[in-house]
Amino acid sequence: MWAAKSVCGVVLPFIASVCLDRFGARTTLQAWTVTTLLSTVAALPFVKPRIPPAQNTSVQRLDLTFLKLVSFWMLQLANVIQSFGYFLPTTYLPSYSTTAVGLSNTTGTLLVALFNATSVVGGIVLGTLCDRFAVTNIMLVSSVGSALSVFLFWGLSTSPSSSAEYPQAAIALLTLFSITYGFFAGGFSSTWSGVLTQIKQEVPSMETGLVFGLLAGGRGIGNVISGPLSTALIKQGSIGGSENGEFGYSTQYGALIMFTGVTAFLGAWSWMWRYLTFCWK
Repeated sequence: MWAAKSVCGVVLPFIASVCLDRFGARTTLQAWTVTTLLSTVAALPFVKPRIPPAQNTSVQRLDLTFLKLVSFWMLQLANVIQSFGYFLPTTYLPSYSTTAVGLSNTTGTLLVALFNATSVVGGIVLGTLCDRFAVTNIMLVSSVGSALSVFLFWGLSTSPSSSAEYPQAAIALLTLFSITYGFFAGGFSSTWSGVLTQIKQEVPSMETGLVFGLLAGGRGIGNVISGPLSTALIKQGSIGGSENGEFGYSTQYGALIMFTGVTAFLGAWSWMWRYLTFCWK
């Protein structure tokens, strides 16, 4: 399911770019709203249970015992923190590549499409690993991989002064960032299946659909908050106060890049909590 979402993201940036240039933001967003509504309505008849519903069913009381579990809240906290920065690269990477690095608009669109393409693979791989290993370990892999890609590839990508002399270096670093960040961060949502498995082991009567909805809601919280927060980070500008350096950290996106890397790393908070609890005992 998450891989299919990313497949759409491979094509959508090009369609959106053409529509924005030709029709403007207002018309493009209105068209996207109508398209989303119509596609959702068209898909509803095909959403059916895997097995026929039982003939004799009784209403069961909703079990909210899982809300008392510290493990659930630690996993949810990691999910929310990771979502604070997850959406920022796809939002700002096109403008960063053009204004801060001096690349073409097409290159920025290609970078977003590449991010979504590798998210397809990341979603499948990390989801499969969650079926075999502890979900906190897979969250650690996803978070560390995401953070390193931000700090090493996006943060160290060259600014206009150096990219003019070494354009291949700038393109190479941003390409590596899109590939690695797309794989590790794009696959983070696939760990939700592992979260459901772990909580289900502790509370067998838990309704998995409810927990899945809470995880999606937690990600939505981070998505909404990251909007105004990212605006403030852009106003903050570079790290160190100077925007004349050679790397991404020294551009107006410096604080944004650092924030994205830190929140990506803290997506492993549930693993850290588990490790600290083990050491405390």
